[in-house]
Amino acid sequence: MAAIISSNFRSLNAAAFVDEIKGDRSNVYIGLGKSSPWGGTTTANTSDIAAPTPTDTLDAINEARQQLIGLKLVNANDISNVVPRYDWSAGEQFVAWDSTDPAIFDKAFYCLTADFKVYKCIVAPVSVGVSDVPTFTSAGVVATSDGYHWKYMYTLLASDSEKFLTNSYMPVKTFTEETKGTVAATISGSTTFTIDFENPNIQVGQIITATGTGSNVPTNPATTVVSVSGKTIVASASITALADGNIVTFGDFLPTDPKFAQQAAQKASRTATGAGGIERLKLVSAGTGYAAADVVITIRGDGVNAAAPGTLASTYISGGAFVGDIIIAGSNATDGTDLVGEDYSVAQAVISGGSGSGAVFTPIIAPRGRPGFNTSTPGGGHGTDPVFELGGFYVGINVQISGTSDSNIANTQDFRQISLIRNPLVNGIIPTDPAAAINTLKSITFATAYDTAALSLASAAQTSDHVLENTTSGFKGYIVNVDTTNRKIYYFQNDLTGYEPVTDANMVIKTGGQVVTAYALTATNITALNAAPDNFNSGSGEMLFLENRDPIQRSTSQIEDVKLIIEF
Repeated sequence: MAAIISSNFRSLNAAAFVDEIKGDRSNVYIGLGKSSPWGGTTTANTSDIAAPTPTDTLDAINEARQQLIGLKLVNANDISNVVPRYDWSAGEQFVAWDSTDPAIFDKAFYCLTADFKVYKCIVAPVSVGVSDVPTFTSAGVVATSDGYHWKYMYTLLASDSEKFLTNSYMPVKTFTEETKGTVAATISGSTTFTIDFENPNIQVGQIITATGTGSNVPTNPATTVVSVSGKTIVASASITALADGNIVTFGDFLPTDPKFAQQAAQKASRTATGAGGIERLKLVSAGTGYAAADVVITIRGDGVNAAAPGTLASTYISGGAFVGDIIIAGSNATDGTDLVGEDYSVAQAVISGGSGSGAVFTPIIAPRGRPGFNTSTPGGGHGTDPVFELGGFYVGINVQISGTSDSNIANTQDFRQISLIRNPLVNGIIPTDPAAAINTLKSITFATAYDTAALSLASAAQTSDHVLENTTSGFKGYIVNVDTTNRKIYYFQNDLTGYEPVTDANMVIKTGGQVVTAYALTATNITALNAAPDNFNSGSGEMLFLENRDPIQRSTSQIEDVKLIIEF
C-alpha cells in the first residue's frame, strides 16, 4: 500500500514540539556528555579521531546516557522554528512557489535580503538570475525589474537573528492575529487571571480585551499579555473586573512592539483582494495548432473570480504551441481583464478555442495556512502563515551554558556528545519546577581523614582523561570533576571502562595504562557512593536527539552556545 507523510504533518509535529517547550509543563534538557576522547581507551592515552556518526540503536543510546556529564533546561526563548537559508545575491536563481512540486521545500523558492527581509518567489523567469532586490513590505505581489515576482513574508527580529540565524538556517515565526479564551474564575483588581484551557496561540505582547457582563479591562493605555504559563495569564495592568465565563480576546500587538509589523503584514495578506488567488498557470504540455487570438482559458475551482487574460499575448504561443507559464497577476495584465481571484484550494484550467489540441496548464494554488490558528479570519494565502508556507518542519535550539551560573555541569572539562532528553526524572519523578542545570555524574565521597593532597592530584588529572581504577574489584571510571572541598570525585563509565560499581578500596589513578599515584584507602575512607548529586535518575527520560562532535572545552571564563537543528 502506497503512503506518504505530508509536509503539513511534519510542520505540525515541529510546531507541537515548539509549543511543548514554550508551555508550563516543559521538561526538555540539552545533555552534554563524553569527556573521554574518540578512539581513546583506558590503557592507551590516544588522541581524538574524527567524531563517528551516531547510530540509532538501543545500546548506543544507553551508552550515551551513561556518558552524560550534565543537563541544561531548554527554556521558551531557546527554541524557534527554522527553515533553510537562501540569501538574495545578484545573479542567484530562485524558483517560483509551486503547489504541484513534491520537492518544493528542498528548493530556493524564497530569499533573505541583506536588510533581513524574507520574500517568497511567486513568478521566476526561466534561467535568469536576480538583479533587482525587493525592499517593499506591502501585502501584494510585486514584480521587480528582473522579471521576478515576490511576496513579502516577514522581517527577522533582532533577538531571533542573534539566537537562531546561522549560515544554513534562519528563524521563521507565524504570529497570532487573534485568539480567545474563557475566564475560569472571577477576578477583581488583579493582573493575573486564568482561562479554562491552555491556549498555545496566546503570545506575549498581545492586547487583551474582554466581552460579557461586568468586564472591565483597562484600554488606555492598552492592557497586554506580560507572560503566559499554561492557563495562567499575567497582564500589564490591574483588571478591575473580569467575571467567570467571560470571553477574553488576545489580538494585536502594540505599534511599538517589534512583532507588530509582521502581524500587520499577515493580517493584510489574509484580507487582501486576491488572498488565496492564482497568480500563474504552469505549462505542463505545449500542445499544437493553436491560434493565439482565438484561445480562451477558463479557471474553474472552489474559489471565485480567477480569470486568465481574455486575449493571450502572442508571446505565450509560438508556432501554434504554448511556450511558457501564463502569468495572471494584475501587474502583468495584457488586456486589463485578468484576475487572480481568491480562496482557491482546487482549480483547473480549461482551454477552448484556437483550433489547437494537447495543451495542458495547471493552476498554481496558494497555501491555505493552519485551519483554526487565527479564529477571527480563517483562510490563507501567501504571507499569512510563514512557518507552514516555507516548510517549517525544522526546529532550532540555542541553549547557553555559563561557566559560572551553570556550575552543576562540570567545568574545566570537555564534551563530545550533545543530546536532547525529555522528561528526565529527579528523585523518581518529573519535577513540576525543573532545575535549570543538573549534574548527572556518579560520585565517590571520601571521609575527612582522607589525604587531601591525593584529591588535589586527582583534581589536576581530571582534564587529562585519567581513569580511576580499583585494582581488586575491577571498577574503572573516567574522572570528570573533583570537588576538593567536599571530598568528591565525579566520574562516568562506558563500554571501555565497564560498569563495575565501587565496592572497596585500593584506588589508583591511571593514564595511558600507567599508575599516576596510589590511593592507600581502606573501606572506611569511602563514606558515600552516589548515583548523582542532584538526585538525577540515571537512564531516565526519552532521548530524542544525539549528535557526536569534536571536543568542546568547558571553562569558568566562557559561555558555551550550544545550537541544534532538528528536522521533523
